[in-house]
Amino acid sequence: MTSSLRQNRNGATCCLRRARALGLAAVLAVCTTVFAEPYEPESYDTVLIRVPAATSSRQTQSLRRALASNPQDLNAALDLARAWLDAGRREGDPRFFSYVQATLEPWIERNDASVDVLVLAATSLQSLHRFTQAQSLLDRALASDPRNAQAWLTKATLLQVHGDFAAARNACSHLVGVTDHRIALGCLLSAQSMNGRLAESYAALSRIMTNHNGLDGATLSWLSSLLGEMAVRLAKDSAAQRHFQLALKADPDDSYARGELADLYLRQSRYAEVIALLTRHEAHDPLLLRLAIAGKQLDTSAGKRWMSMYDARYKAARRAGDATHLREHARYLLEVLGDADSALQVAERNWRTQREPADIRLYRRTAIASGRSLDVIDAWIATHDYQDATLDPKLTAVEVRP
Repeated sequence: MTSSLRQNRNGATCCLRRARALGLAAVLAVCTTVFAEPYEPESYDTVLIRVPAATSSRQTQSLRRALASNPQDLNAALDLARAWLDAGRREGDPRFFSYVQATLEPWIERNDASVDVLVLAATSLQSLHRFTQAQSLLDRALASDPRNAQAWLTKATLLQVHGDFAAARNACSHLVGVTDHRIALGCLLSAQSMNGRLAESYAALSRIMTNHNGLDGATLSWLSSLLGEMAVRLAKDSAAQRHFQLALKADPDDSYARGELADLYLRQSRYAEVIALLTRHEAHDPLLLRLAIAGKQLDTSAGKRWMSMYDARYKAARRAGDATHLREHARYLLEVLGDADSALQVAERNWRTQREPADIRLYRRTAIASGRSLDVIDAWIATHDYQDATLDPKLTAVEVRP
């Protein structure tokens, strides 16, 4: 489920990301040791990676100084934590979510912990895939403030990601009357669409969104992405493209919507459009993966570079024991390396905690590609009456090449 609080499931830590702190020249020197096949640029004009001129760390300097000067200032801590959270969403770097935890740690364990502290901390834990801990903090927040819309929305997100759609709908119901009706209904219809009522949910949300006046950019992007996701599952690709494009117009930093649009293009073999959409977003691991997939199909020098970059990040994440990018790692193994058996193993691990449309498709595709049984995933689909046109065998079969 996506939301205005959407945390992209980012977690891979790699040396290339150290460009944010070390500078491009230093990081490239470090990374040469992990590239299996070093990429040789065609000319000195070739762009290897784009590094933001002003890093998020520099942007938070004043907030960090304010908290350091008065460590007991809760408002200063909340301001800094929100800044780190925004940076993590924008750049897809899990370090920033850990910074949220470090910033709020002095207040989290207090018996009188602020609801804002608990919800912010839970949101960052969600992004780090520490779902049980996030749920515990949300329950504490709701015990203090049963009408806290942010806590209920985040809880609904966690429950839907885990595939507990009935509980997600119940959480969404607590939003009615305490927040904008479009947010409450978007939450409810998203959960409902995963559980046998896809067409009705899409139609209802489409009617609601004929008027999106007064919605901030992040919320409009979330609701538009919900429509896009439903349209994809209904095989309404043109409509899905419009929804995702509206989401990006409302919030250009919404990497989830950007990734969903890229996936739509990949399914349609529109590889050049994937590259045009994502070229300036190599620093974000899930988007870099999609560039690597498109680049492999076009067999370009840029594609080889993206494949090498993602391979370095993938290996670094494995060494670190990181498990927040299992979905992407399985796709990399399947669609870039052509290792269907290993991809299925990772997809099965991912399935234990994530049951979103992308996870359902991935599990099924890896099982098909490796020639394994579909009993587990198909039983789950039947039990939940899950509907998705992309699960047609003709669409899910993947040509595996070494």
